Amino acid sequence: MHWQSKAALMQIFSVSPWGNELYYLAQRRVTRSLPSSDEQLAKSFDRAKQHLNSLAKLRAADFERAQFYEFGAGWDLAIPLSFYVLGVQSQVLVDIRRLIRVELVNDTLRKLQMMAPDSDMIRIPRKLVNKMEFDDCSKLLRDTYGIEYHAPCDARMTGLEPGSIDAITSTNTLEHIPSQDIELILKECRRLLKTDGLMSFIIDYQDHYSYCDSRITAYNFLKYSDSAWRVYNPGFHYQNRLRHKDYLSLFRKHGFQIVEEQVIQPSESDILSLQQSTVSRQFRENYSIFDLGIRRAHLVLRPAF
Repeated sequence: MHWQSKAALMQIFSVSPWGNELYYLAQRRVTRSLPSSDEQLAKSFDRAKQHLNSLAKLRAADFERAQFYEFGAGWDLAIPLSFYVLGVQSQVLVDIRRLIRVELVNDTLRKLQMMAPDSDMIRIPRKLVNKMEFDDCSKLLRDTYGIEYHAPCDARMTGLEPGSIDAITSTNTLEHIPSQDIELILKECRRLLKTDGLMSFIIDYQDHYSYCDSRITAYNFLKYSDSAWRVYNPGFHYQNRLRHKDYLSLFRKHGFQIVEEQVIQPSESDILSLQQSTVSRQFRENYSIFDLGIRRAHLVLRPAF
């Protein structure tokens, strides 16, 4: 799909009262990105392991006792259910919109069952959701998998108890949140996190339209000024275009210390691509070519005292 066509479609979904359902149907029937493929679920499983490995390395973690919290859980709960099979016992999930779909949760559970013989799962998910009602799904998640799902719920002000969370995770979510809202979310995370708690964030700095349109690069969105980019940046596919150093500044500003930092640096071809492309003045004047070129990062943080 041409990226500008997708942007126009997302604009329609963003202003429609049935936008959520239309977006879901488009992913099921048009792009066929839902349900996730076996390969996509394997990637989610690996990202869950990445979170847990870093958390365990930096803290004597007993995942059966720890309280996890994730904002931006998504449609199929691939990361939270991967956490469960890897030993996490108690999770609180929040989403700004109620995205969860019973059929997608069941698809994730079935795929994890099939993966079990060839993985290092601690336990295998046994129960599927039998009915199509959301309440049934919510009850099964809570009673069987230790997952409390809250949506719609504002991650800027969750209402959860202060100092109640041992580990906060986020996977490819922060890049979809406006910077002013990230600041409020970080304040809330600081309130929720225990004094010895940790946060593990995986962030994708690439233009997400490049995943559906091979004609553009991962840096295509850097060509546009803020005013020009608004045309292509609807609420249902929002990308804040913050770069790695921006996140580092935000984390430090809101009282977090970076204790682990893994960055996927730009390749030589990435640098050449950026040098040959027309980068908007606001990016060209405020970032080095290497700052612009960083593709992904995994950051682990703790409260600074």
